[in-house]
Amino acid sequence: MENKNTILVVGQAKPSKEDAIYNLHGEFYISLIVERDTGKILELDCNTILEVTKQFVASMFVGKSLRTDVPLIEKEIRERYFALTQKPLIACMKDACNRYLTAIGENRGK
Repeated sequence: MENKNTILVVGQAKPSKEDAIYNLHGEFYISLIVERDTGKILELDCNTILEVTKQFVASMFVGKSLRTDVPLIEKEIRERYFALTQKPLIACMKDACNRYLTAIGENRGK
């Protein structure tokens, strides 16, 4: 994290009212440490209830790029992540990607 070429971006979305995350936090968040130049995701944390879920989500994101791999990450979420937060996770990813592109001056809109 001391690398000056890294930035932190956070994506957020509203989970369904049936999800425990909604009752505990109100919103679903992912925090990503990203290489500024490449968009490569180095670390991820999220406010899921269970640690195994955090680890699984991180395994789908870490090593991929917010510049080039967003469609790939979305496909993987749809094919592998079966929880009430599937759609909010995709929304969080897209929100984080937009924040990243804004931070580096390349925001192309939603």
